[in-house]
Amino acid sequence: MYRLDDKHLEKAKEFARNNRIKKRCDNCYDRGYIGVNEQNMLIPCHKCVDLDKVMEDWKNYVAEIPELKAEFSDLFEEDETAE
Repeated sequence: MYRLDDKHLEKAKEFARNNRIKKRCDNCYDRGYIGVNEQNMLIPCHKCVDLDKVMEDWKNYVAEIPELKAEFSDLFEEDETAE
């Protein structure tokens, strides 16, 4: 099972914080994310975060790092079929 490295998790948290659309949220306590799962992947808050922008930022970040691009290749497969 793949486990996301902590440095990449911190970057994902930054993406969630930067794409918040509400100032106050009782669901995530103003963090932008609810927590992490067993693969150490971020679970963004669906109430106060623009999930589309977070995913776009994450895809751009993953595209720059070969080891992540190999692990998250399914993110890029849907782009190829759309073209």
